[in-house]
Amino acid sequence: MVRRILIGMGLLAALGVSAQSTLIPSVSNYHLTWTTINPAFAGFRDVLSASSLYRSRLYGNDLGPRDMQLNVHSPVGKSKVALGAVVAYNNNKPDQNLYSFMTNYAYRLKMGSGNLSLGLSAGMYGVNSDLSSVSVRDAGDPSFPFEVYQRWFPNFGAGALWYTRNFFVGLSVPELLAIPGPGESLTAKPKNYRGILTGAYLFNSEGAVTLKPSVMVDFSLASTSFKASMNAGFLDGRVFVGAAYDHPNYVIALLNLQVNSEWLVGYAYTIGTGLVRSALGGSHEVVLRWEWRPVIHTIPDDPFYF
Repeated sequence: MVRRILIGMGLLAALGVSAQSTLIPSVSNYHLTWTTINPAFAGFRDVLSASSLYRSRLYGNDLGPRDMQLNVHSPVGKSKVALGAVVAYNNNKPDQNLYSFMTNYAYRLKMGSGNLSLGLSAGMYGVNSDLSSVSVRDAGDPSFPFEVYQRWFPNFGAGALWYTRNFFVGLSVPELLAIPGPGESLTAKPKNYRGILTGAYLFNSEGAVTLKPSVMVDFSLASTSFKASMNAGFLDGRVFVGAAYDHPNYVIALLNLQVNSEWLVGYAYTIGTGLVRSALGGSHEVVLRWEWRPVIHTIPDDPFYF
């Protein structure tokens, strides 16, 4: 019974276009996909960097969201400008699909001992939802319309980042427009904005073991959550093993392998804690990153960096 109740609560959170208000997924290996949540990260690795992400359904084979992303960013020559793009897809059962194509622009300046990057993002979101197969008690419930809902609309984001070789802190609002439901107009709702604060530090970068803690705080007026992770790097940073806590309901195991100077493979497994653990299955997440290093030769020796 508890399992059914918790899964039902998850479905209620996932169903309905008005409830699915974001295309910025709460991924587990978040420190490999920073540009998804903050456009100011574009070009911060000083190479042409391309990554793809796949996350399976957290609630088992039939329930919960599934996410896919393709992320590309690079500095523009030796200028202060960096550009990027993110293509994202989110699917919720029974038949709700969200799509996005966002471009990123970052302008980077020297500030003190580090760099200040100011970023903007702009692009298009798409919604395709068909909830006619959902059985509801009240046939006229407007939260579960029987007609297919399709719509495309623009969206924008902004962020700032300060970083050095061993540290960074960033703040962003990745979505400035809310995803409208059927019959709703496209509006900006600042009181519903989702802010994301990120930070990481690299310890012992010259030693045999590299420690890299990171944190991400996801906040709005409605709720606040955070993720905190610790990764330990071995073999000159070619292998990173770590764990993360996703407040308040999940723990995450992390494994990232730098295969060579160009390719990295990241894996994360998320499981629930407490009552959620008995109700929800685990989620697998895979990140594949490729980088073309000859673009600019300023990347730190540690190929994993942040």
